Amino acid sequence: MTDNVLSAARVLDLIELIAAASDGVLLREATVRLNAPKSSTLMLLRTLVNRGYVARDPLSDRYALTDTFRAGGYGWHVDPHAALVAAARPIMEELVVALGESTTFGVFHAAGQAKVVAQVVADVEVRYAADTDRPIPFYCTAIGRVLVSGRPESDWSQMIGDGPLPAVTRHTVTDKGAILEILGRVRRQGHAVVVEEFALGGTGVAAPVFDREGRVVAALNAGCVTNRFEDKRDRVIAAVKAAAGAVSEQLGHPARAPDAVT
Repeated sequence: MTDNVLSAARVLDLIELIAAASDGVLLREATVRLNAPKSSTLMLLRTLVNRGYVARDPLSDRYALTDTFRAGGYGWHVDPHAALVAAARPIMEELVVALGESTTFGVFHAAGQAKVVAQVVADVEVRYAADTDRPIPFYCTAIGRVLVSGRPESDWSQMIGDGPLPAVTRHTVTDKGAILEILGRVRRQGHAVVVEEFALGGTGVAAPVFDREGRVVAALNAGCVTNRFEDKRDRVIAAVKAAAGAVSEQLGHPARAPDAVT
Protein backbone atom coordinates (compact mmCIF):
# COMPACT_ATOMS: atom_id res chain seq x y z
CA MET A 1 0.00 0.00 0.00
CA THR A 2 1.25 3.50 -0.80
CA ASP A 3 0.67 6.64 1.23
CA ASN A 4 0.52 8.75 -1.94
CA VAL A 5 -2.76 10.23 -3.15
CA LEU A 6 -2.44 9.85 -6.90
CA SER A 7 -4.04 13.17 -7.87
CA ALA A 8 -1.97 15.15 -5.35
CA ALA A 9 1.20 13.32 -6.35
CA ARG A 10 0.54 14.09 -10.01
CA VAL A 11 0.21 17.83 -9.30
CA LEU A 12 3.44 17.86 -7.28
CA ASP A 13 5.23 15.80 -9.94
CA LEU A 14 4.18 18.38 -12.52
CA ILE A 15 5.33 21.34 -10.41
CA GLU A 16 8.69 19.67 -9.74
CA LEU A 17 9.10 18.87 -13.43
CA ILE A 18 8.46 22.48 -14.41
CA ALA A 19 10.71 23.78 -11.62
CA ALA A 20 13.62 21.69 -12.92
CA ALA A 21 13.25 23.03 -16.48
CA SER A 22 14.98 26.38 -16.87
CA ASP A 23 13.05 27.19 -20.07
CA GLY A 24 9.75 25.55 -19.13
CA VAL A 25 8.07 22.48 -20.60
CA LEU A 26 5.74 21.73 -23.48
CA LEU A 27 2.53 19.83 -22.90
CA ARG A 28 3.82 16.84 -24.84
CA GLU A 29 7.04 16.83 -22.79
CA ALA A 30 5.09 16.83 -19.54
CA THR A 31 2.84 14.05 -20.82
CA VAL A 32 5.79 11.82 -21.71
CA ARG A 33 7.83 12.56 -18.58
CA LEU A 34 4.88 11.93 -16.25
CA ASN A 35 3.50 9.03 -18.28
CA ALA A 36 0.10 10.67 -18.01
CA PRO A 37 -2.83 11.22 -20.40
CA LYS A 38 -2.57 14.39 -22.46
CA SER A 39 -6.06 15.57 -21.51
CA SER A 40 -5.57 15.33 -17.75
CA THR A 41 -2.08 16.86 -17.93
CA LEU A 42 -3.48 19.79 -19.89
CA MET A 43 -6.21 20.33 -17.29
CA LEU A 44 -3.62 20.29 -14.49
CA LEU A 45 -1.50 22.83 -16.36
CA ARG A 46 -4.51 25.08 -16.94
CA THR A 47 -5.39 24.87 -13.25
CA LEU A 48 -1.85 25.87 -12.26
CA VAL A 49 -2.03 28.77 -14.71
CA ASN A 50 -5.40 29.91 -13.35
CA ARG A 51 -4.07 29.80 -9.77
CA GLY A 52 -1.01 31.85 -10.66
CA TYR A 53 1.64 29.18 -10.10
CA VAL A 54 2.50 28.66 -13.78
CA ALA A 55 2.49 30.89 -16.86
CA ARG A 56 2.11 29.79 -20.48
CA ASP A 57 4.23 31.52 -23.12
CA PRO A 58 1.86 32.10 -26.06
CA LEU A 59 4.70 32.09 -28.60
CA SER A 60 6.58 28.95 -27.55
CA ASP A 61 3.61 27.23 -25.86
CA ARG A 62 5.91 26.36 -22.96
CA TYR A 63 4.78 26.34 -19.34
CA ALA A 64 7.08 27.81 -16.67
CA LEU A 65 6.76 28.73 -13.02
CA THR A 66 5.79 32.34 -12.45
CA ASP A 67 8.47 34.58 -10.99
CA THR A 68 6.34 35.09 -7.88
CA PHE A 69 5.98 31.38 -7.21
CA ARG A 70 9.62 30.60 -7.97
CA ALA A 71 10.68 33.35 -5.54
CA GLY A 72 8.54 31.89 -2.77
CA GLY A 73 5.88 34.57 -3.02
CA TYR A 74 3.15 32.17 -1.93
CA GLY A 75 5.16 30.90 1.01
CA TRP A 76 6.46 27.93 -1.03
CA HIS A 77 10.09 27.21 -1.76
CA VAL A 78 10.31 25.21 -4.96
CA ASP A 79 13.20 22.75 -4.80
CA PRO A 80 13.67 20.82 -8.05
CA HIS A 81 15.58 18.14 -6.12
CA ALA A 82 12.92 17.62 -3.45
CA ALA A 83 11.62 14.36 -4.90
CA LEU A 84 15.15 13.00 -5.30
CA VAL A 85 16.08 13.81 -1.72
CA ALA A 86 12.81 12.42 -0.37
CA ALA A 87 13.51 9.11 -2.13
CA ALA A 88 17.14 9.00 -1.08
CA ARG A 89 17.21 10.09 2.56
CA PRO A 90 15.65 7.02 4.22
CA ILE A 91 17.96 4.76 2.21
CA MET A 92 20.96 6.94 3.08
CA GLU A 93 20.08 6.66 6.77
CA GLU A 94 19.99 2.87 6.55
CA LEU A 95 23.31 2.86 4.71
CA VAL A 96 24.96 4.97 7.42
CA VAL A 97 23.86 2.52 10.10
CA ALA A 98 25.04 -0.46 8.06
CA LEU A 99 28.49 0.95 7.25
CA GLY A 100 29.25 3.32 10.10
CA GLU A 101 30.24 5.94 7.49
CA SER A 102 28.62 9.19 6.37
CA THR A 103 26.70 9.47 3.11
CA THR A 104 26.10 12.30 0.67
CA PHE A 105 23.80 12.69 -2.32
CA GLY A 106 25.01 14.76 -5.26
CA VAL A 107 23.50 16.15 -8.45
CA PHE A 108 24.64 18.12 -11.49
CA HIS A 109 25.20 21.81 -10.76
CA ALA A 110 27.32 24.29 -12.70
CA ALA A 111 29.81 23.68 -15.48
CA GLY A 112 32.41 21.22 -14.24
CA GLN A 113 30.77 20.82 -10.86
CA ALA A 114 28.24 18.84 -8.88
CA LYS A 115 26.68 19.84 -5.58
CA VAL A 116 25.59 18.00 -2.45
CA VAL A 117 21.83 18.24 -1.84
CA ALA A 118 21.60 15.84 1.12
CA GLN A 119 23.95 14.45 3.75
CA VAL A 120 23.59 11.98 6.61
CA VAL A 121 26.54 12.03 9.01
CA ALA A 122 27.58 8.85 10.81
CA ASP A 123 27.18 8.79 14.60
CA VAL A 124 30.73 7.62 15.32
CA GLU A 125 33.63 9.33 17.05
CA VAL A 126 35.81 9.65 13.94
CA ARG A 127 33.79 10.39 10.81
CA TYR A 128 33.89 12.13 7.46
CA ALA A 129 31.50 15.07 7.09
CA ALA A 130 31.34 17.03 3.85
CA ASP A 131 31.09 20.79 3.53
CA THR A 132 27.82 20.85 1.61
CA ASP A 133 28.50 24.36 0.31
CA ARG A 134 31.82 23.35 -1.23
CA PRO A 135 31.72 22.81 -5.02
CA ILE A 136 32.25 19.18 -6.06
CA PRO A 137 34.59 19.05 -9.10
CA PHE A 138 33.72 16.41 -11.69
CA TYR A 139 37.31 15.32 -12.26
CA CYS A 140 38.48 14.38 -8.75
CA THR A 141 35.44 13.23 -6.78
CA ALA A 142 33.49 9.99 -6.75
CA ILE A 143 30.20 11.84 -7.16
CA GLY A 144 31.55 13.85 -10.09
CA ARG A 145 33.03 10.87 -11.90
CA VAL A 146 29.81 8.89 -11.54
CA LEU A 147 27.70 11.74 -12.90
CA VAL A 148 30.00 12.37 -15.88
CA SER A 149 30.34 8.67 -16.72
CA GLY A 150 26.56 8.46 -17.01
CA ARG A 151 26.58 10.93 -19.91
CA PRO A 152 27.58 10.03 -23.50
CA GLU A 153 31.31 9.43 -23.77
CA SER A 154 31.54 12.17 -26.41
CA ASP A 155 30.58 14.71 -23.69
CA TRP A 156 33.18 13.68 -21.12
CA SER A 157 36.06 15.84 -22.30
CA GLN A 158 33.98 19.00 -22.39
CA MET A 159 32.44 18.25 -18.99
CA ILE A 160 35.84 17.74 -17.39
CA GLY A 161 37.17 20.96 -18.93
CA ASP A 162 40.36 21.92 -20.70
CA GLY A 163 42.37 22.67 -17.58
CA PRO A 164 44.86 23.03 -16.28
CA LEU A 165 43.16 20.90 -13.65
CA PRO A 166 44.38 21.88 -10.18
CA ALA A 167 45.65 19.35 -7.65
CA VAL A 168 43.28 19.60 -4.70
CA THR A 169 45.52 17.27 -2.67
CA ARG A 170 48.83 15.59 -3.40
CA HIS A 171 46.87 12.52 -4.55
CA THR A 172 44.66 14.28 -7.11
CA VAL A 173 44.81 12.90 -10.66
CA THR A 174 45.12 15.94 -12.92
CA ASP A 175 46.10 14.39 -16.25
CA LYS A 176 43.04 14.64 -18.48
CA GLY A 177 43.84 11.48 -20.44
CA ALA A 178 44.13 9.50 -17.22
CA ILE A 179 40.84 10.91 -15.96
CA LEU A 180 39.05 9.90 -19.16
CA GLU A 181 40.39 6.36 -18.72
CA ILE A 182 39.12 6.34 -15.15
CA LEU A 183 35.69 7.45 -16.33
CA GLY A 184 35.58 4.47 -18.68
CA ARG A 185 36.27 2.12 -15.76
CA VAL A 186 33.63 3.85 -13.65
CA ARG A 187 31.03 3.29 -16.34
CA ARG A 188 31.97 -0.38 -16.78
CA GLN A 189 32.07 -1.10 -13.05
CA GLY A 190 29.02 0.93 -12.07
CA HIS A 191 30.81 2.76 -9.25
CA ALA A 192 33.69 5.11 -8.48
CA VAL A 193 36.26 4.97 -5.69
CA VAL A 194 38.31 8.11 -5.02
CA VAL A 195 41.01 7.86 -2.35
CA GLU A 196 42.08 11.22 -0.88
CA GLU A 197 41.99 13.08 -4.21
CA PHE A 198 39.50 15.62 -2.87
CA ALA A 199 40.07 15.50 0.90
CA LEU A 200 43.03 14.09 2.81
CA GLY A 201 41.89 11.29 5.09
CA GLY A 202 38.68 10.75 3.13
CA THR A 203 37.69 8.11 0.57
CA GLY A 204 34.55 8.43 -1.51
CA VAL A 205 32.60 5.54 -2.99
CA ALA A 206 29.73 6.52 -5.28
CA ALA A 207 27.21 4.82 -7.54
CA PRO A 208 24.70 6.24 -10.04
CA VAL A 209 21.03 6.88 -9.40
CA PHE A 210 18.76 6.51 -12.44
CA ASP A 211 15.33 7.98 -13.14
CA ARG A 212 12.50 6.10 -14.84
CA GLU A 213 13.91 6.93 -18.29
CA GLY A 214 17.28 5.41 -17.40
CA ARG A 215 19.13 8.71 -17.11
CA VAL A 216 21.75 9.25 -14.40
CA VAL A 217 20.28 12.08 -12.31
CA ALA A 218 22.29 11.78 -9.09
CA ALA A 219 25.06 9.93 -7.31
CA LEU A 220 24.89 8.29 -3.88
CA ASN A 221 28.20 8.46 -2.05
CA ALA A 222 29.67 6.97 1.12
CA GLY A 223 32.35 9.22 2.59
CA CYS A 224 34.68 6.88 4.44
CA VAL A 225 37.59 7.57 6.76
CA THR A 226 40.45 6.21 4.65
CA ASN A 227 42.32 4.29 7.33
CA ARG A 228 39.35 1.99 7.90
CA PHE A 229 38.14 1.76 4.30
CA GLU A 230 40.33 -1.05 2.95
CA ASP A 231 39.19 -3.53 5.61
CA LYS A 232 35.63 -3.23 4.34
CA ARG A 233 36.20 -2.11 0.75
CA ASP A 234 34.11 -4.80 -0.96
CA ARG A 235 31.28 -4.44 1.56
CA VAL A 236 31.16 -0.66 1.14
CA ILE A 237 31.11 -0.86 -2.66
CA ALA A 238 28.38 -3.50 -2.69
CA ALA A 239 26.28 -1.60 -0.13
CA VAL A 240 26.56 1.73 -1.96
CA LYS A 241 25.59 0.16 -5.29
CA ALA A 242 22.64 -1.61 -3.69
CA ALA A 243 21.49 1.60 -2.00
CA ALA A 244 21.79 3.60 -5.22
CA GLY A 245 19.77 0.89 -6.95
CA ALA A 246 17.10 1.14 -4.26
CA VAL A 247 16.83 4.90 -4.76
CA SER A 248 16.59 4.34 -8.52
CA GLU A 249 13.70 1.93 -7.93
CA GLN A 250 11.93 4.59 -5.88
CA LEU A 251 12.24 6.88 -8.90
CA GLY A 252 10.68 4.28 -11.19
CA HIS A 253 13.80 2.69 -12.67
CA PRO A 254 13.49 -1.10 -13.13
CA ALA A 255 15.25 -3.21 -10.50
CA ARG A 256 18.28 -5.24 -11.52
CA ALA A 257 19.88 -8.28 -9.98
CA PRO A 258 22.40 -7.38 -7.24
CA ASP A 259 26.11 -7.90 -7.89
CA ALA A 260 27.64 -10.97 -6.34
CA VAL A 261 29.92 -10.30 -3.38
CA THR A 262 32.82 -12.61 -2.72
